[in-house]
Amino acid sequence: MIDDIDRKDDDNEKIRETEMENIEEESIEVEITQEHQTDPVDAYWKAQAGILKSSFVNTSIIIITIIAFLYSQIAGDAFVSKFEQRSEYVAAGRELYRLITSMFLHADLEHLFSNMLILFFVGANAEHDIGHIPYLILYFFAGIAGNLLSTAYDLHIGEFIPSIGASGAVFGVIGAVAIIVLFGRKNLRRGSNLIIRLAFMIILSVYSGFTADNIDNAAHIGGLLGGALFTLIITLIMKKEYTMEEWL
Repeated sequence: MIDDIDRKDDDNEKIRETEMENIEEESIEVEITQEHQTDPVDAYWKAQAGILKSSFVNTSIIIITIIAFLYSQIAGDAFVSKFEQRSEYVAAGRELYRLITSMFLHADLEHLFSNMLILFFVGANAEHDIGHIPYLILYFFAGIAGNLLSTAYDLHIGEFIPSIGASGAVFGVIGAVAIIVLFGRKNLRRGSNLIIRLAFMIILSVYSGFTADNIDNAAHIGGLLGGALFTLIITLIMKKEYTMEEWL
């Protein structure tokens, strides 16, 4: 009888030891799993760091634009007047270089900062998605499209007001992102509100332009449409697929 009790005690002890070992193994597995789980926000910023380093076209545009602004502050109004967008000249087929040079000039530091800040983040991702050369073409295509629509609008209203700024090209990049999100929306992470944020940004940007003074809204809209059209074309022709892994 005593032997039976001892054997039962031994069996119970072995069972308890086995249970403890199982609990310890489960704890270790949970810890390993947690270590391998990556915070989506941390993963996003790590991806952004790599994208910013590789987006040399976008970075070059920003640097050139900043240099042009600094030089214009030193050179004065004569320099700006020579390279600003002048619809009456463009409409007459004269000095067409203004369609491009005006994109690199800005009225003041706030004007420059607002455009370059958007370009720094949104432009880098767009370049990552569509490629370096397509992005370069996109930027100039959108900027020129914005200035051409601005010219057409000036002719329509009969007023010719000089304009400067990269806003048309920046809006073109935003239009490109809209197409990228449209085609890659199925790959967005679960719970992402990127589409809502993008729509809000576009609506707010366009609205702000119409409620502020001295804003070339025609250039904004022309750039937005031009960028969206260009990206749509290359997406369809090149059959591009967007993973959306770099968008939060």
